[in-house]
Amino acid sequence: MLKKTFALSAKGARDVFWAIILTALHNLSVMLPTVLLLMLVAEMLGRFLGTQARDLSLLFYWSTALLLLLVIYWVYRFTYRKTYVSAYEESANTRITLAEQIRKLPLSYFGSKDLSDLTSTLMDDTATVEHTLATSVAELFGGIISSAVILLTLFFFDWRMGLALFICLPVSMLILLLSRRLSSSSNWKNRRAKLSVSEGLQEYLENMKVVQSSPQKETYRLGLEDRIRKVVRTSMIYELVMGVFISGAYNTLRVGLGLVIVTGSYLIIHGEISLITYLLFLFVAARVYDPFTTLFFKMGEFFYSLVSASRIREVCDFPVQQGEPEVRLDTYDITFEHVSFAYNEENVINDVSFTARQGEITALVGPSGCGKSTLSKLAARFWDVNCGRILIGGRDIGSIEPETLLSYVSIVFQDVVLFNDTIYNNIKIGKKDATRAEIMAAARTARCEEFIQKLPQGYDTVIGENGKTLSGGERQRLSIARALLKNAPIILLDEATASLDPENETLIQEAIGKLIKDKTVLIIAHRLRSVENCDQIIVLREGRIAETGRHRELMDLNGLYRHLVELQRASAAWEVGAVRQV
Repeated sequence: MLKKTFALSAKGARDVFWAIILTALHNLSVMLPTVLLLMLVAEMLGRFLGTQARDLSLLFYWSTALLLLLVIYWVYRFTYRKTYVSAYEESANTRITLAEQIRKLPLSYFGSKDLSDLTSTLMDDTATVEHTLATSVAELFGGIISSAVILLTLFFFDWRMGLALFICLPVSMLILLLSRRLSSSSNWKNRRAKLSVSEGLQEYLENMKVVQSSPQKETYRLGLEDRIRKVVRTSMIYELVMGVFISGAYNTLRVGLGLVIVTGSYLIIHGEISLITYLLFLFVAARVYDPFTTLFFKMGEFFYSLVSASRIREVCDFPVQQGEPEVRLDTYDITFEHVSFAYNEENVINDVSFTARQGEITALVGPSGCGKSTLSKLAARFWDVNCGRILIGGRDIGSIEPETLLSYVSIVFQDVVLFNDTIYNNIKIGKKDATRAEIMAAARTARCEEFIQKLPQGYDTVIGENGKTLSGGERQRLSIARALLKNAPIILLDEATASLDPENETLIQEAIGKLIKDKTVLIIAHRLRSVENCDQIIVLREGRIAETGRHRELMDLNGLYRHLVELQRASAAWEVGAVRQV
């Protein structure tokens, strides 16, 4: 049950099981001094009442106390290791498992999730579960087991006293179960409020320039403060609800001590139990509630962690893209056969069929939102198609494991992703076993070396988060160098030069020309003059193919393609005219 609830590994589940057993043994071991004390009191009473003449064996009691101390120490030591150390190890494994799972998830999953949501799951939710595994689960279930053992033992001595001691327990447990039902809603509200704050802070930091230059920045700040205040309110409500019920359960259980005193007094007066039995229950009653006290206060943490555990399970249980890991492709034609695809029930690709041939350049053009980028991402299996199929070298890509498929593909996006690392390591991502000579050769081919040589440490210069110390053109050329180093047979270029100045565009076009030689190339472009020499141009309109052909053929058709070309020429002429007027 715990394995499924907290998405534990097999080893983690075993460790939790043994932590529970050891905690139960520890709870029982700390009761042993009470038994020793009872033996001492019984012997002292015997001396006092004259029923026992021999002297007290203090050596026996001192040696036994020392032995019990050693037993308690060693049991607690093993308990600590299995509880805390194992919990931290399992937390690390959970984070790794989540990262591996996220790496394999289709992009459709990320379309419905905010980055702060996933970050919160990886960091906050795993930390919450870690804390619960370390401090609550073992004590909770270990306390139940040890208390059950003590209860059965005491019933063996006298069932009436045992009943008086534990008769309030079912009532206390019922109160706690009721608190679970009532607090669940406020617990989820609290989690959503915290997530809303994380999303707001991330949005604020990512758009700091826009917010600071906007006249609405005060409104935005106040909105963020409202989100934070909501977290305070929801946290207080949850704490209040759980606090009332836990305190009620705790105090109800403690009534059992009074019942033991009253019941025991009645039975002693009527001669139905001995004084030693009465003292046994009094001593045990003073200690037996401690595990339950811990149990009740840990119950609130346990219930709170169930929301985090549920969020972790949601990620772990989401179906990943699968396929054969060992696939060898010999040819690299990309064929779309009656492909349809929808985002959130809204169709964006409708019955598209064409072939991008190996050794040729195929361009996807059309108005914004017509499905160009979606088609390229479907070819890389970032999503799976809803209808139809996509073939590479005659093999359905739905049957190929995504990582295996991507080993045949190099992608250059408009939005470059770089890491806060050296230029050398950022290029090396394209091929993990590349030599320094190979990396430098790729950089030269991509026209990167001229700006790399101007940097303080050259290839070993750290470029900051997402390459913030570099210009847009320099970042784009690094991404092309990475693709050149990979030397994959299939190239996907998604608006690689859309936002660059003419000088950088020329440099990058030269680098792309070397990158795409003898490859299967799929280009997405807005600037239609950059695709005039392509072998095939696919013109899309509202997710469907409107026209297909070479540049001259499409211009002669006098259709959508020609209309888009003329619009761009008119726009360029207007810009030149506007500059001359200035």
